[in-house]
Parts: sequence; structure tokens; C-alpha cells
Amino acid sequence: MPISARESLNKLNKDISNCKKCIVPIKTQKQSSPGSGAPKARIMVIADYPESPDTAKKGSTISSGDRDKFIKKLFNEAGLSFSRDIYVTYLIKCPSAAGTAKSLKKHIDNCIPFLSKEISIITPHIIISLGLDVSNVILQKFFSVSKKYRNMEKIHMRIFENPSFKLVPFSNPMDISKSGAITEEKYRKDFQALSKLLKII
Repeated sequence: MPISARESLNKLNKDISNCKKCIVPIKTQKQSSPGSGAPKARIMVIADYPESPDTAKKGSTISSGDRDKFIKKLFNEAGLSFSRDIYVTYLIKCPSAAGTAKSLKKHIDNCIPFLSKEISIITPHIIISLGLDVSNVILQKFFSVSKKYRNMEKIHMRIFENPSFKLVPFSNPMDISKSGAITEEKYRKDFQALSKLLKII
């Protein structure tokens, strides 16, 4: 008898929790963070990696601990449910992944098979990638796009399509700042426009 999407995700989450591919000092290693949400979600949101609740990007008004809460609030305001419509996950599953570009590449390479399995289990119609780095990785790994974008504005809310799903890159909430190019007001307005777009694609 075929197992359900929820059972498949539970098994995958155990594999993620038991993963030993990335060797880090015991005292700096933190529990991995698999995805959460609807097991057959129409929309998957991919952030970069989980961090401690008080970690904030320099200049940002939102910490990484508040990022997921903020995104969930925006989806709730758009009338989309995390028990029915949305699944949130990470490109890199380990909170201790921050480091040099070389170490990040290693973490990404180790975690991409987990993300691929999540996508194959959930079969989302739309994937929202949060931020430039995540968007570039998804475009390279799942769309065979060799070009590396260097400006989020060029791909923000642009629709990319492959036979399996549509990708909509979106700015990272941690890029929000009071005086920067992305204010919370602009982010909310863009998200409202995105939520309308999600209903027609």
C-alpha cells in the first residue's frame, strides 16, 4: 500500500535530522530544521537556512527568527492556509550553515537532495524562493540556468517555468530596512500583488 505524502515527509524529516554529511564542531552544531506545512501544498516557500531567533542581518528590521512568522502572517492575510496551501522549507537545513562561500556551497550540495525529495513528495504548483542567493541556486539546480543574477530587482516576482512547477523569486524579508530599497510597506504591497498573482497561475 503506497504511503501518504505526510508519511513520506515524516520519513524524510528523520533522514534530515540524522544527516551527518556536514562535519561541524559538536558545540556549534544545532538541530536541523526540516520543512513544515501542508504535505500536498500548492505553494512551497524556500528560505536560505534557519538561524537562532535573535539573529538579524545587519541593517534589517526583521530577524531570522521573525522571518517565518512574518511570511506566515502575510499568507494568512492573503487567505492562504499553512494546513492546506503552504509548505515552508530551507535550502540548507542546518542552522550552523553560515560561513564562507566555499562552506556554503558544500552545505548546499549536501542538502539539495533533501530539497529535491521534498519537491517530489509535495509536488507544488508554485515555488517562491526568498532572496537572491536562494533564487540563483534553484534556477541553476532545477532550471539549468547557468547565468547568475546579481540584482534581485531583475528577477523579483518574475515567473520561471519548467515542466514540474513555476518559480517566483521574491525578496527576502531580512532585506527589509527602514531606509533601504525595501521597506516593510513596499514589501507588503509587493506581497499583496504576489498573492493576487498566485491565484491566477
